[in-house]
Amino acid sequence: MDALLKSLLMPLPLLLLWLLFATILCVRKQPLGLWLLCLAVTALWCGSSSALTERLAAGLELRYPAYQPSGPIDNIIVLGCYHSDYSHLPLSSRMAECSVARLTEGIILWHQHPEARLIVSGHLPGLPGNHTQLAADLAIALGVDERKIVRMTQPTNTQQEAATAAPLIVDQRNVLVTSAIHMPRAMRWFDYYGAEVTAAPAHFQVRRPAGEHGIAGYLPSPQGIRTLTLTHYEYLGLW
Repeated sequence: MDALLKSLLMPLPLLLLWLLFATILCVRKQPLGLWLLCLAVTALWCGSSSALTERLAAGLELRYPAYQPSGPIDNIIVLGCYHSDYSHLPLSSRMAECSVARLTEGIILWHQHPEARLIVSGHLPGLPGNHTQLAADLAIALGVDERKIVRMTQPTNTQQEAATAAPLIVDQRNVLVTSAIHMPRAMRWFDYYGAEVTAAPAHFQVRRPAGEHGIAGYLPSPQGIRTLTLTHYEYLGLW
């Protein structure tokens, strides 16, 4: 039920329900129906326009700048995201785009600081395969020393990841890697559990200044609705 509720609270299902309700009112010749239908179509257009949805995402993604090396690192914590573990897929394709982007950033930092521990995490109940182990396997395949990898296999969400990592990184120099849009929520949880970390955001949705979209940026697109969904989800999480 929790997963179903989360899905229904996402922008596209909400907009489709809005459209359905407005259509029913129009069929019944209710004057309000036409107004709601026009508003729903406008909202759907704006919500799938990258030029507009990226402005919303920027409010989250630009809170923390890209990480700049400033000294030694003891721990690089890479938060989990998602995977699809099917045998016909190569290892890199078993990890979702967000997982690969986060892990890649963590691996780059580790190669710059091979003395550090790479802490990987994430458990997705109901899915085949172990997300943490897949992340560790990909890190090893990309040159990380297996002895430097710490696996947190139990956490299923950001709060649990922060609670589990906090005792492991006390009084050390720590870098936290997650998606840029997710970083504000992650930093709040690590701060809540008293874990001092420096943000190293990855997997940015906003990759260009607002004025560089052109006319095409204001047209509906799958990327636009995807960015809106991610932004909406994170603001719900913060709330």
